[in-house]
Amino acid sequence: MYKLIGVFCILAGCAGWGNTKAAMEKERVRHLRTLFHILGQMRGEVSYGKHTLPEICLLLSELNDDRYKTCFSRIYEQTREENGGDFLKVWETEMGNCLEGLLLREDERETMTGLPKTLNFREEGGQSERIGLAEAFLEGRYRQAEETYENRSKMIRSVSILTGLLLAMILL
Repeated sequence: MYKLIGVFCILAGCAGWGNTKAAMEKERVRHLRTLFHILGQMRGEVSYGKHTLPEICLLLSELNDDRYKTCFSRIYEQTREENGGDFLKVWETEMGNCLEGLLLREDERETMTGLPKTLNFREEGGQSERIGLAEAFLEGRYRQAEETYENRSKMIRSVSILTGLLLAMILL
């Protein structure tokens, strides 16, 4: 009887671990999609709205996602208080804090945190083009992660259940 309860607990724990890992993969896809849409909105605001980056941060502070909403509002507030202070430094700090702990790869984080470094053009055409390059990079990563999500989540769940079965057999 105790062995049966132990086997059940091991299987439940391993299945729960697998579901948690699969949910983390889904969360990664969601964040990549959100960042892709943020860059698209930024590119549009630079190209057609002719807004500056701090103004775009004010517009992006109206997003539905609380993580990014607070990040962009802090960037806007800090650059407004310092009368357009070092936007690059504020962006890197706040965006780094915002993306910290997310399941993004290092180059995906660097694309977002280092974005203002590449926007050294005064005219909006060059800035829009550079934002478009970052957007295309994240779009590729987003599409790839989205396509592989189903297979990866099935594989993770299967391996976790098989691991639970293996552990149960070893411990019996």
